[in-house]
Amino acid sequence: MKPETTVIVGNALAGMVSALELAKAGTKVTLVNPGGPLGGYFAGLEIDGVMFDAGLVKFELDGYLSQQSKLSTYDPKLRNDVGRFMNIVHAWALQYATLHQFDMPKMWLQNKAYDDVVLSNAYHTFSQLPFAQASIQELQVQPAAEIHAREKSHGERYHTLDYLTASLANHGKSMHDNIIAPYLMKAQGVTADKMLARYHRVAWLPLFYPNTLLDSFMGKPVALNPTVFHYPKQGAIGGICQQVKQQVLNHPNITYVQQPVRSVEKTDKGWWVQLNEGSVEGGHLVWTGAPAALLKALGKTPAVAQEIKSPIAVLFLRIKKADIQNVYTILHVLDMDKCAYRITNQTACADNHSDDMNIVVEFNQDYFKKLYGEPATDEVIVEKLIAELATMGMVSANTQPLIAAVKRIPGGFLVPDAAARDAWEADQQAVAQLYPDIALLAMSSGFFATSLNDQVVQGLYYAETRQAANQLHSAAFETV
Repeated sequence: MKPETTVIVGNALAGMVSALELAKAGTKVTLVNPGGPLGGYFAGLEIDGVMFDAGLVKFELDGYLSQQSKLSTYDPKLRNDVGRFMNIVHAWALQYATLHQFDMPKMWLQNKAYDDVVLSNAYHTFSQLPFAQASIQELQVQPAAEIHAREKSHGERYHTLDYLTASLANHGKSMHDNIIAPYLMKAQGVTADKMLARYHRVAWLPLFYPNTLLDSFMGKPVALNPTVFHYPKQGAIGGICQQVKQQVLNHPNITYVQQPVRSVEKTDKGWWVQLNEGSVEGGHLVWTGAPAALLKALGKTPAVAQEIKSPIAVLFLRIKKADIQNVYTILHVLDMDKCAYRITNQTACADNHSDDMNIVVEFNQDYFKKLYGEPATDEVIVEKLIAELATMGMVSANTQPLIAAVKRIPGGFLVPDAAARDAWEADQQAVAQLYPDIALLAMSSGFFATSLNDQVVQGLYYAETRQAANQLHSAAFETV
């Protein structure tokens, strides 16, 4: 007996990965894309024939490659559970590209570049920081056990604990005021009390153990290495997505449909998905969009939350190497007189030695207006941000970019506060209770379980479990 057709709805990378793996195993798949590029955020953008990734997109693989966790044990609802499966992500990525471990990211603080502690955990940097002595004094007082950073993944208090309270308790006021608060305000336009501490990495910010931090500020060695990152050598993450996309579109077992979804209905034979024009049917349904959108398609009412969303934007630059003065793979910018909060030299990350460099500058549109006023036209944005790069010694003052394109994303960042988390969980639980046989991936899998690593693991996880179920079903049918 042949396995039933699986209908996968959404443009997320997780859906593409699961569709391709199922198709390779002989399952018929219908992939419905309601809109947007296949691969979503990881699809990259092609500007004037040049592939860019949409900001900081990379593989974080170190520290876990020796682990051999079973894929069937993955739990997207457990924050950062994906860390147990980096060997699987690594093996998947190597099908499409050679990976390059790129140089240590940096951070710009008080007009000076340091090895990065925002994302890279460069513990040796702390003793060099201008507020080190103040931090040593502040960290003499240890936090209460329930708000110690060791509790951030599983502790009950962290279900409601805000990031301001957690950061002050575990980092001290000096580190919070000089690193955490500026970066969060520049990137997301909010103060730390507006965000749940458990989701600090959603805003690319750390939550260190205070005892480890104290030793680091005192210049003592710690038994932890800085995080290292990988990027496709001579390529981009978007290039990997393009390869996956082509395999999906060319596979004989996959039918690709690009149309908005009007409704979803459970039938005696499985699932019926009504599109703007026509419909598709299948025995199994996978949903990779938000659970609220699924509930609406099912004719149900999702939870309502007053969400806080930040208007982020990205400037894509291609600059002659002759105009580059200092090369940073990634630079987190903490000084408040700069609008940019993160700058990624994707050419350097890729170990590409071409004559030009692709540089991506991420900034918050509201903060740009606050710093520079109106009008925030593309021309003004390019002028001001290139001037910032020049001030930090990254490019020459008279740099004329070969490519300069601005992409605005109004409401592009959802602040992970309690209201947003509770509404998401209510929607997912409603789906699970009403229709437990719908597989939920990507935006529906876990609150902010949408990283590159998560989506690869989710796609492989669903395909593996679906194939195992198909085999059991076939064996039972043959027995009968």
